[in-house]
Amino acid sequence: MQAIAAPEAEGLQLHLSSSNRTGYTGVRSRNGRFQAEHEQNGRKVYLGSFDTAVQAAVAYAREVGEYQSPAVPREAEGTRLYLSSSNRTGYRGVRKTDSGRFQADTWQNGRKVYLGTFDTAIEAAVAYAREDKTQSRKRPRCAFAGRPVVGVMAA
Repeated sequence: MQAIAAPEAEGLQLHLSSSNRTGYTGVRSRNGRFQAEHEQNGRKVYLGSFDTAVQAAVAYAREVGEYQSPAVPREAEGTRLYLSSSNRTGYRGVRKTDSGRFQADTWQNGRKVYLGTFDTAIEAAVAYAREDKTQSRKRPRCAFAGRPVVGVMAA
């Protein structure tokens, strides 16, 4: 069972992560200890090894600055957007491209589907949410929908 990550320690807002086993961005577990590192100019910078994940997360927060919650809208153009704490854009299915624009992608039948490139993360998030809403209407609501019932005897 994984311990719940503390959102702050030593007066600092820590960088929580839902996609990291330690619960913190920039912290990893290795040989029973916790290492803190961050990226600077495309290179990893080692910050040290610590007894606890919280100590490593504090070192990370001191180095890169306290976590600042992004002000990401939860709704746009009348559509509920899918927020993501593990995505730098703040939205599920949206990534920032090298050109600085935002690309929306989704998965359908095991394949990645390109939804478009947009000027803002919100525009891409709206495209993702609308496509997801369209796809959810096509999905069967029952696990057995559309399958013939076999082996059932009439009473």
